[in-house]
Amino acid sequence: MVVLLPGVYFFSKFTAMKKAILITVSVILSALAILLILLFTGIIWRSPSRYTPSRTYTFEKPVMSMGEYGSLTEIHARPYIYMLKKGTGAVTVLGIEHTVDPGDPQIDSIEKYWEISRPTVALVEGRLGFLFQGLQNPVAVHGEGGKLVSLAKKDGIPFYSWEPDRETEVQDLLKKYPAKQLALFYSLRPYFSGFRFGKPADPDATLQHYIDERTAVKGLKGEIISVRQVDSIWQKDFPSREDWRNTSDEYGWPEGYLSEIFNASNLYRDQHLCSIILELAEKGDHVIVTMGSSHAFRIRQTLEYEMK
Repeated sequence: MVVLLPGVYFFSKFTAMKKAILITVSVILSALAILLILLFTGIIWRSPSRYTPSRTYTFEKPVMSMGEYGSLTEIHARPYIYMLKKGTGAVTVLGIEHTVDPGDPQIDSIEKYWEISRPTVALVEGRLGFLFQGLQNPVAVHGEGGKLVSLAKKDGIPFYSWEPDRETEVQDLLKKYPAKQLALFYSLRPYFSGFRFGKPADPDATLQHYIDERTAVKGLKGEIISVRQVDSIWQKDFPSREDWRNTSDEYGWPEGYLSEIFNASNLYRDQHLCSIILELAEKGDHVIVTMGSSHAFRIRQTLEYEMK
């Protein structure tokens, strides 16, 4: 029988712990290295950068408001697609009915107009997110924007999100609306938008994630921190509406301040989008951009006037 002296036993135990720590650190570093390689090679997608125009344009022909759009008596084509030119620049606007179906004929339209327009820069609505290329279908995960980004990656074309910086948008809307109302809107917006593709398995956990993420900006932080608060506000301010857990934005937002904020946010986003398109076109770029069909219709009068 071998008897270890106390000092020897302690040294042996310390050496074993040291080896375990080194192995753990080595595994973590290897995993990080693999992740960086996958990100660098584009196998794992990252959210596209936002494009920030160098100046904010003032439009003689303003973007059509949601109120004007809602009063239209004729229904426009869906998808709503058009091409405009300005000098050596151009834009192809793809107004798509949001879809996550890879077999949707609209996805073929994106490929078709990609070939026709030969773009030099691509813009997508939303922020998209992570995706494992080759293992996940870009359309199934990120909709029409995923398709456009996949084409841009394939052809080595730069791509951006046309969404404005959230904090800048919030600061603009805080001039008109209370912070708590805005916090409610920004928390519910991704939930209502995603609901059209199916109710999440755990609505409360899903909304809590959006609350934590979407209100973490100056002016909104701490205004709403829990689903319980949302329940209380919803029951008080929208008593006649169905529970938020079963609500989609496909046919508009609840009447009242949420609908007003939605309209104001959309107008801000559309004005930002037009500024981006005009700046890129003036530089001579051929822009291709995906967005909801209502966005495409409402910005057309502005783009046509500014680009003629």
